[in-house]
Amino acid sequence: MSEIVYEELNDIVILRVIGGATFGEITEAVKQYFPKVTRHLIWDYTNGNLDNVTADDFRRVPDMSTKYFTNRMKGRTAFACPSDHVYGMFRMYTAFADIKNMPYEYEVQRSFEDALKWVEEFQCSPV
Repeated sequence: MSEIVYEELNDIVILRVIGGATFGEITEAVKQYFPKVTRHLIWDYTNGNLDNVTADDFRRVPDMSTKYFTNRMKGRTAFACPSDHVYGMFRMYTAFADIKNMPYEYEVQRSFEDALKWVEEFQCSPV
C-alpha cells in the first residue's frame, strides 16, 4: 500500500509516490489527478516503488491514462526513479507510450531534481 501525494508547482503537477504502489492505486491517482494536469506532469518515485505492479499491468497504463488528460495541451511527463526496477519499468512505459503515439514528451530520470530540470527546460522554450 502506498500514498500518492498531489502537488502543484506553477503549471507542473507533481505526484509523489510513497511506499509500494499497486496498479489500483495508480489507476485511482490517474482518475483523480490527471484531469488537473494542464501542461506538465512529474511522477516522483524517490520514496516509492512498483514492487506490487506487474509488467502486464503497466502495459495498460498508456491507454487508460489518455482518457483522463481532459485539460492537457502540450507538455512533458517526467518520471523520477532512483531505483533500477522502477527506472526500468518507466523506460518500458515510455516505449509503450511511443508505440501508441501519445502526444506528450516523456523522460525517465534518476532524481526528482533532474526530472524537474528537464520539464523546466520546456518551460523556457517557445510554445
